[in-house]
Amino acid sequence: MNIDLLKEFGVALALALLVGLEREQKNKADNHDHFGGVRTFGLIGLLGVLAYVLAQTSIVYLILITIGFFGLLIVSYVISSKQPNNVGMTSEVAALLVYLLGILSGMQQYVLATAIALVIVGLLHFKHSWHNWARHIQNKEMIAALQFILIAFVVLPILPNQGFGPYDFFNPYVAWLMIVLISAISYASYIAIKLLGAKRGIGMTGFLAGFISSTALTLSFSEQSKKNSQVVNPYIVAIVVASSAMFFRILVEVTVINPLLLEFLLIPMLAMGFTGLLVTGYFWIKKENTPTDVQNNLAEIENPFSLLPALKFGLFFVAISFITKAANDYFGHEGLYATSFLSGLVDVDAITVSMANSVKEGTLTMKPAVVAVTIAAMTNTVIKVGIFALFGSKKVAWRLAGVLGLVLTVGSVSLWFV
Repeated sequence: MNIDLLKEFGVALALALLVGLEREQKNKADNHDHFGGVRTFGLIGLLGVLAYVLAQTSIVYLILITIGFFGLLIVSYVISSKQPNNVGMTSEVAALLVYLLGILSGMQQYVLATAIALVIVGLLHFKHSWHNWARHIQNKEMIAALQFILIAFVVLPILPNQGFGPYDFFNPYVAWLMIVLISAISYASYIAIKLLGAKRGIGMTGFLAGFISSTALTLSFSEQSKKNSQVVNPYIVAIVVASSAMFFRILVEVTVINPLLLEFLLIPMLAMGFTGLLVTGYFWIKKENTPTDVQNNLAEIENPFSLLPALKFGLFFVAISFITKAANDYFGHEGLYATSFLSGLVDVDAITVSMANSVKEGTLTMKPAVVAVTIAAMTNTVIKVGIFALFGSKKVAWRLAGVLGLVLTVGSVSLWFV
């Protein structure tokens, strides 16, 4: 018995049945006999595997089966399109994709096949949600999406992937990749905030705003806190949760750039992140009136993606890369830590990606990189207290200092275990 062959057919059948179940449920909900259900899609998945298996004997089998299947789909669409209120071809396209899932299963590309199957089911099942989102999307959001596609899939591939200048500090491809990475995180978080809405809770929106810019959120709320001096806890919740999101954002960036550094950064970043979230629970539970304008503020966050700020980040990243490499060469770890402190006054993303790249290139060891990133994160956390002390409510600033002070203490202690 060929176990691998059984596995190929089994995976294809399971994934096809998953899509078929969704279509069957949709047919029942619409009280309409659309193309295909559980049985039909299951058979299509098996057909795809069989076509690939037979192709190992002769490619002619694959060609003939595929042509025959395409013919059946075309006939089905022509017939169904003549029915009233049935002008779509979603089920037929899904059937074609299930056939290809069968072929992928035959190729033993199980992870890819499973991922595609989940995407198919998600697109089919959440039809109304996707349509509602499309209807409410704004022109500026479409423009931002096109800009992102331009920098990610047009500009990035044509850039040279090599170092230039002293210490080979300037790598056009890596610098632009960082722009793409930060832009992707910011834009995805912006969309999430728009979909969830601020009314779902200031804590959740604060966490999501942390993926856009916890410092920008702090600046916005500091000025607002003076006008609403009687409000304290909602601001604490938003700022601390957004600051906690920053620690998780660092882990996401490191995971993409250099996963080896991740296991060393997990302890300090998770320690500070979860400490912030736990302490936030106290202020979340504690009763206090929350004005409407506090909750609505996050819903009005401007689209975070625009080319000019992204380019500024790229330049800042290149500058930090040069400074960190030069400081490491001339002053050793002490100079590197000073650079991390200065970088943290403005931003944590540039120093994070710079350290991850330095470790990846072998110009820096793990421990100094972890300490450098942690110093930058801590510095950026302290800055939030300073912003409220200078521009916002002093009462909020004092409480924020206590909460974030605890977070920083936990982070400092956690470094001993790295």
